[in-house]
Amino acid sequence: MNVKIESNFKFTVSSICYSLDGELQISLTKEEESTDSRYQYTACLGNGAAEEHPSVGIMECLLEYVRNSEIKEKTKETYMHVYKHLELYGDEAVDKITTPYLQGFISYLQTQHLKPGTVHLYFQKLACVLHDAYKNGLFDDRILQRVKRPRREQEKKCFLSETELKKLTGHRLSSEYDNIQTMFLFSCMTGLRYSDVQGLRWTDVKRSGKHLQLEFHQQKSDTHERLPLCAEAETLLRGLKRGGEHVFKEETNQKVNVVLKRWCKVAKVKKPVSFHIARHTFCVLLLTKDVPIFTVQQLMCHSDIGTTKIYADLLTKTKAKAVKRLPAIMC
Repeated sequence: MNVKIESNFKFTVSSICYSLDGELQISLTKEEESTDSRYQYTACLGNGAAEEHPSVGIMECLLEYVRNSEIKEKTKETYMHVYKHLELYGDEAVDKITTPYLQGFISYLQTQHLKPGTVHLYFQKLACVLHDAYKNGLFDDRILQRVKRPRREQEKKCFLSETELKKLTGHRLSSEYDNIQTMFLFSCMTGLRYSDVQGLRWTDVKRSGKHLQLEFHQQKSDTHERLPLCAEAETLLRGLKRGGEHVFKEETNQKVNVVLKRWCKVAKVKKPVSFHIARHTFCVLLLTKDVPIFTVQQLMCHSDIGTTKIYADLLTKTKAKAVKRLPAIMC
């Protein structure tokens, strides 16, 4: 049997016993005054021991979590954004956090001109901190379970069709922009992100039987990946001159997107194209060719199948739109 005692001062448990009437008696000796912290004690019957647990604020918990967790610097920055919002919203002792407090924090974030996806992300990071506090016995996880979490609105995924890709390859800009155009087409055929294409080295290109494959370090997930190349991707690589360690020359993302918009205008492709659309295009092309979704997940290096399913849903809508174009044949 454990007895939990809350107090605003430190004390020592002198004795724990039952009276003749069966009443539990705990004798405490006050040690010192304390106005800054609230103290909790668990008295374990049988040995008179008392374990002290000073209450900790959620902001302090967050900093401790970031210090002790093996997370990337970019993720740490996200946690620090949450910390700043907690500072403005109001700190609270972890053991005193309630569902209304957490619900109020979500409402506060929604008033800060943040995108729904950002609100979802920030609360997700706070939940990670609270889960960690739960593991350390500082928080009741049922409180978090009662929270109505913010929805993450699905972003509209833009992609290029096979016809639109052929328009681009048939209306290439001057040789001045060959590097950017080839980079984009290579990403459409491999699904690589801008950062991974820019970081690709010739040493990452390996021979696997009669074909080539990439063995590279994916920056976003910080993982080592293997990716077989299709015939189109191999052709694009073989058309490049080896002028250094990297496969493609370094380009700024801003310049790349400006050139892509100009290219689409010349090719009469009426879509808001950016470099990341190449990754979407690769995924949708695979699904269009009836590649199993779990295989697509592996080729896209998605850790969650739910992310891949977003593209499958997008394709379903595209197919439904195409079917509606069929002519009426009934009189």
